Amino acid sequence: MVVKILKLNINGISFSIDGDRILDNLNFEVAEKDIVSIIGPSASGKSSLLRLIAGFDIVNSGKIKINNIIVDGNQKFIKPQNRNIGIIFQDLALFPHLNCEDNIIFGISKLPKTKISIRVARLMNLLNISGISKKYPHEISGGQQQRVAIARALAPKPELLLLDEPFSALDEELKEQLMLDVKKLLKEENITSIIITHNIKEAFQLSDKIAYLSEKKILQYDIPYNMYHKPTTKEIAHFCGIGSFLKGTIVDANHVSTSLGVLFGDTSPYIKDEVVDIMIRPDDIIHDDNAASSAKVIEKTFHGSDFLYKLELKNGENVFCYTPSHHNHSINEVIGIKPQIDHLILFKE
Repeated sequence: MVVKILKLNINGISFSIDGDRILDNLNFEVAEKDIVSIIGPSASGKSSLLRLIAGFDIVNSGKIKINNIIVDGNQKFIKPQNRNIGIIFQDLALFPHLNCEDNIIFGISKLPKTKISIRVARLMNLLNISGISKKYPHEISGGQQQRVAIARALAPKPELLLLDEPFSALDEELKEQLMLDVKKLLKEENITSIIITHNIKEAFQLSDKIAYLSEKKILQYDIPYNMYHKPTTKEIAHFCGIGSFLKGTIVDANHVSTSLGVLFGDTSPYIKDEVVDIMIRPDDIIHDDNAASSAKVIEKTFHGSDFLYKLELKNGENVFCYTPSHHNHSINEVIGIKPQIDHLILFKE
């Protein structure tokens, strides 16, 4: 087993604004070279956590360590400019009076000219912005401005890169390609990164691990697959993807009885005859005209390559189902379905 070195270690921090507790005894750690996303509901404290890591605010209690050195806590505080942290906010804040190349150079202007040229050329090449080096921010697109901002933040080779909703202002096509390029760049540069996002798709696509922040704490911290397939609360289950809940009754250690039939999977720690709520994802339901079970189409959303159907079961419960777009069914049409569930997601009723 490979033991990862911690780049960031947050131990029991609390933080308040005007007497309002924002974070309470929060623990969080990020391994070196990892890309971590922090997700959660609005006003849950995500941006406050980022500001504390950056040094823009001071913790009320607890400790923040970078490279095992305390930067905030135990009556010690290292100023933001001395933490070697790169930061990218939503508003980018490029210098309007500097062209793209000079924006990138800004944080490394004291290096020898040869090193500056090599570093800028590498970043511009990796981010595909070499052709706009002499243009000013107002002369380029939003996507290009974002690439310049990322290059500028990475130029000094920060210990840690913090990104607060970095892709929120971009259209989907620009966002998809930029996320691919940014992830590749961060991995090539071995930059430990923390990304704040409301977009679960972004978090899944970019992250090695995802932290869910709610109720002033990190409630779950895991790999993207487990955040989707093994959420620890109903709140996290809903946030991480479309789904619905069915009632079920525990049959034994490996079976639960539902309106879709008896489902197989690990039912621990629940006991026989206990009633549970079962999270059913759209990818758990297969459209099959020959299936013994059926459901009525009550809503449909066209995505181009597929439809997302909301279906009503005979007992009134609802499930969702993806089908290829050539399966174009009408509202109130009854279609055949069958469950195909690899593992159960169970919660107490």
